[in-house]
Amino acid sequence: MKKFILLLIIILFPLYSFSHPSSYEGGLDLMGSSHSKYQNLELVYSPKYWLGTGLVLERSPKLWESIAIQLGLLVKRWNLPAAQGNLYILAGPGYGSKFNLKEDKDTDLLYRVGAQADYETRQIYTFVKYTEQRFFSSNNHLYKRLELRAGFAPYLAKFTELNSWLILKTIFINDFKDVIYVPTARLFYKNFLIDLGVDLDGGAQLNFMVRN
Repeated sequence: MKKFILLLIIILFPLYSFSHPSSYEGGLDLMGSSHSKYQNLELVYSPKYWLGTGLVLERSPKLWESIAIQLGLLVKRWNLPAAQGNLYILAGPGYGSKFNLKEDKDTDLLYRVGAQADYETRQIYTFVKYTEQRFFSSNNHLYKRLELRAGFAPYLAKFTELNSWLILKTIFINDFKDVIYVPTARLFYKNFLIDLGVDLDGGAQLNFMVRN
């Protein structure tokens, strides 16, 4: 499964969406992220604007890898005069492997749960997402992950113009033992978005986002 996940990430990595577990009704999104310590790929179809159904592939090299079905439910949306906020819950079954010191791996069925919230105005952007996966048989963690983002727009632009954001991403992975700080520049034009970031260890991170 490791080679299969890696191949999909390499092939499909340039496609990404707007990081929502559900989108507009009938929307199909492909989301991906790649870093030396963590890679993921998500394919999400939304039969309703409040429900996202999809497949999630994730891995941390030499530590674990997994594939899971995900249901993303929009619990609450706040449409304010100059801002919007969203709250989602995530859940789904899957299958994963955890590598040990002898380079063997333990594999089992698992379940994936999490929550995500975001709030933004035309100038301020905030985001938090927590996910974890546990094996069904033992209830032991395969992983726990927390991602925080905070950013601002240095200037205001119309939707039909190029928008820019400066964002700091803070990612806690591998049961919070590893922390990645990624200062990021985001460029957004209509339905296309690209993130360019470099973490404090010099590792590059690139996300390219597109929505149908």
